Amino acid sequence: MNGATKTGPRRWLRFLSPHQPWLYLIYLVLYFLPWFHRVPEQTDLVSGLLAIGLFLALFFVAMIRRDWTALPAAGLVLVMAYVLMPANPGAAVLVIYAAAMLGRMRQRQLMLAGLFAWAAGLAAGNFLLGLPWTYLAGFLAFGGLVMAATAWSAAREDREAMQEELQAEAAASAVEAERQRIARDLHDLLGHTLSVVTLKAEIAQRLFDADPERARSELGEIETISRNALGEVREAVTGLRRRSLSEAAEETADRLRSAGLDVTLTLEAMDDLPDVQQQAIRMMLREGATNILRHAQAKRADIRLRRAGESINVSLLDDGVGGARYAGRGLDDLRDRLCETGLDLVVGPGIDGQGSGLIVRSGQPGEAS
Repeated sequence: MNGATKTGPRRWLRFLSPHQPWLYLIYLVLYFLPWFHRVPEQTDLVSGLLAIGLFLALFFVAMIRRDWTALPAAGLVLVMAYVLMPANPGAAVLVIYAAAMLGRMRQRQLMLAGLFAWAAGLAAGNFLLGLPWTYLAGFLAFGGLVMAATAWSAAREDREAMQEELQAEAAASAVEAERQRIARDLHDLLGHTLSVVTLKAEIAQRLFDADPERARSELGEIETISRNALGEVREAVTGLRRRSLSEAAEETADRLRSAGLDVTLTLEAMDDLPDVQQQAIRMMLREGATNILRHAQAKRADIRLRRAGESINVSLLDDGVGGARYAGRGLDDLRDRLCETGLDLVVGPGIDGQGSGLIVRSGQPGEAS
């Protein structure tokens, strides 16, 4: 909405800019000045007004199209100028307009060809009308300046249009990147959270009659997990503060513990890593925990965040039946996203050689699962 609001006024301001050719038409008053000193005859008046109508049509076509059509249009305007000058000296202004029409052309070679043709037309017209050579010199000098100024303005207009197009493309790319980020974050977050909620709901349903207190506790944890997930969804959508890696690891450990797993957690500070790397590692923790809850049938899990200088090592291991091998496309997406941030994913055995493990390393080649 804001983009549309800003584009409209900007377009009109650009249309009214002094660099636009439409404002050149103010000099057309010179065409009518002789009529204020001597009232033209009816024939000259009618022919003069018809000529102005034809000139305006040719002028707008040449200025808008900016292609080869400017050559015949400018040539016709130049002929009109010399035809009308004996009865109306003010028609000499059309000679300058012809130069301006040529200056708007995009093709530089055609513009130069038009310049030589225009100069030749000036010489022929002055010779046929018997005008002093000073007229020719003045037309050439002033017309050449106008053509150069018009060409400069047209080039500036093209640069501004290209810049706006690049800015629009960059804005569209940024919007698409943000949309992709939100989609991936929501997929990771909701996939993990819903897996935990589903598991706890199943436990609560089984214990509803046998152990009401335990069932009530499980339902309370579902409420807590849902509230936390709602906050994370808001953060993902609005781009507000993200949880640190330590917080993400502790939260992953708590959710696995709440599902009945014995979890070992080892943390070393990594909150100074780039945001993109932290986000990718958080995604690994969520994806790995989801795989454990859905597929691994594990009893133990081991989460470790370790670093030595620039080298980092983040691992999530279980002792189940190898849940990572069932991850499918989710694991491929995880590997791609980590690779984009300069990190590698290694999939291997889990605790004591059982189950599976996800290990994120910096600067190490990932192994196929």
